Amino acid sequence: MAATADDLRARALRLLARREYSRQELAGKLMSKPMPRPARRSARGNADDFAYFAVEVAEVVPPTEAEVNALLNDLEKRKMLSDDRYAEMRTRLRAPRYGNSRLQQELAQKGIDRDTIAAVIAEQPDELSRCRDLWLKKFGQPPSDMNERMKQTRHLASRGFNMRVIQQVIRSGGAANEDDLSETTT
Repeated sequence: MAATADDLRARALRLLARREYSRQELAGKLMSKPMPRPARRSARGNADDFAYFAVEVAEVVPPTEAEVNALLNDLEKRKMLSDDRYAEMRTRLRAPRYGNSRLQQELAQKGIDRDTIAAVIAEQPDELSRCRDLWLKKFGQPPSDMNERMKQTRHLASRGFNMRVIQQVIRSGGAANEDDLSETTT
């Protein structure tokens, strides 16, 4: 059993070395792939014996939920795993391209609690300026007809921006008025 716990820890550390994970996401990854159990050797241990090779293959069993939870608790205690840090990183990377509702939905799907989501989203630049920047990058000019207006609206809405913010950006043609910047949206 010790080899399984060591293998599980090694796998978790390999995953965390690549990027941050939420607790729920890392637990799902660890539970999804069975871990090899230590192999049993035949009584004779002869390399020429076919039974030796047949028994040498490790049994593959999934880790138990208790093993995974114990490991995750230890990683959190050692500050190697943090939902707060994951939420900050994820939001910082995706905020320039997505609206608040999309960011909230993605973080909730990863198992981040509502208080953490609200705190992390509040730290980001306002939704209006992010929407305006994205609109300028993608379109850059006001819609010429109704079809173009619908296309721009759909694009920004699919990115999770508030409809009121989208209408404000499209109506203003992306211009940053003082009135626009003073309004805050949630």
